[in-house]
Amino acid sequence: HGYEAAWAWLNDPSEFHAPYGITTAERCHPRFRTHGCCHCEWDGAVWPFATSQTLTALANVLRDYRQSSVTSRDYFDAFLTYVRCQRRNDKPYIGEYLDETTGQWLKGEERSRYYNHSTFADLLITGVIGLRPHADDIVEVWPLLPDGTWDWFCIDGVRYHGHILTILWDRQGKRYGRGKGLSVLVDGKVIARSSKLGRLTGKLP
Repeated sequence: HGYEAAWAWLNDPSEFHAPYGITTAERCHPRFRTHGCCHCEWDGAVWPFATSQTLTALANVLRDYRQSSVTSRDYFDAFLTYVRCQRRNDKPYIGEYLDETTGQWLKGEERSRYYNHSTFADLLITGVIGLRPHADDIVEVWPLLPDGTWDWFCIDGVRYHGHILTILWDRQGKRYGRGKGLSVLVDGKVIARSSKLGRLTGKLP
């Protein structure tokens, strides 16, 4: 507690906000990106690994701390930038690190190709969709998807404490035939439902 205001720097172009992601050093620092290229520099380029850590921390801040510096929209926008960067030559690609202003992947393809340590699935499942694992029988879902963004989503077949979870959001109730709103199902049976996107909890049978 007490450092939440520092998250305002996330959206500041003079600090960590860049066209192609969250930089690994402050852009205003005089030695930002001064160490050359392609020898594992951590002086400002965008690393998907570091972006994953930052977005995981941001999700925790949004849910567990009182602050006014960042919102779920900031999380989602940063996530979309992270997603869009993971292409090369118009094909899906994940590399080691990339230029923050051009989006060009740095490092040779022979070393960097399939450098998948970015926890992409975790950020979607635990962040955007919002499944927050518990050690007990509680099922908690807290989406960070901003209101009015998607009309529907569904994640199915998630193994959880010996059960299968389904999490779905259907604004109009027409996509999945399960009614309007946010629903959590365990082994095909609804355990929690809400008409709005937000924190939702239920218990395993």
